[in-house]
Amino acid sequence: MNIPDSQIAVTLFNLRDFCQTESDLDRTLDRLCEIGYKAVQVSAVPLPAEVIRKQLDKHELFCCATHENGQMLFADDLSPVIDRLQTLNCDFAALGAPAVEYRQDAAGVKELIRIFNKQGARLKEAGIKMGYHNHDFEFEKFPGLEKTMMDTFYDETDPSCVFAEIDMHWVTRGGGSPVYWINKVAGRMPVAHFKDCTMYQGAPRFCEIGEGNLDWKAIIEACRATNVRWYSIEQDQPFPGRDIFESVKISFNNLRAMGVK
Repeated sequence: MNIPDSQIAVTLFNLRDFCQTESDLDRTLDRLCEIGYKAVQVSAVPLPAEVIRKQLDKHELFCCATHENGQMLFADDLSPVIDRLQTLNCDFAALGAPAVEYRQDAAGVKELIRIFNKQGARLKEAGIKMGYHNHDFEFEKFPGLEKTMMDTFYDETDPSCVFAEIDMHWVTRGGGSPVYWINKVAGRMPVAHFKDCTMYQGAPRFCEIGEGNLDWKAIIEACRATNVRWYSIEQDQPFPGRDIFESVKISFNNLRAMGVK
């Protein structure tokens, strides 16, 4: 299908419990269309790419991105991930999270950087952008690194073939500034992860866009200024007392009310 004019997407990771079979996926995509979504990010859907594409086409939904695991993205043979992305008509695949071995010391971080530079260049030849999705652990500074893991990773990876998928919630949880990071990776972030953060019963919690404490006006302005194409809504867990479908509807409607198309 043609790329929709909307900028709002939702990652199916949110709805993973409702995407385990093709019939589940069919019903889930029905509900997303009812809300108004025109694009999704494929993540944590244990179905063949051909089945997912069939359902996306049926519902006229565009796949703006995927999350893939290290086993696929770091492999010598990249044909499975290339075939998967081509089947989904998608040109952006991000690593959801690196294995512990790549995020516990300086040597592991350096190896992660080496792999991303190598594999990113190979995937670029196939027309695919290789991205990295952060959490909060990247904001640790390991002995042997002059900067945090996050700074080191983006300073030492090749911006022509290694791309960002900054997660606003996790940057905040790590003590960083979402606006700073949006600007730092300007020109290399086609997809941003929009996720709010609030305090609930003394602990930080995931919540719907606009229902927490993040400065969405500043975040959206920075994304617009740096030409971020897609705002992918992610909420790892439902907020207490709410259904996850209610949550993705609240986030969609709040972003629309903020002027996002």
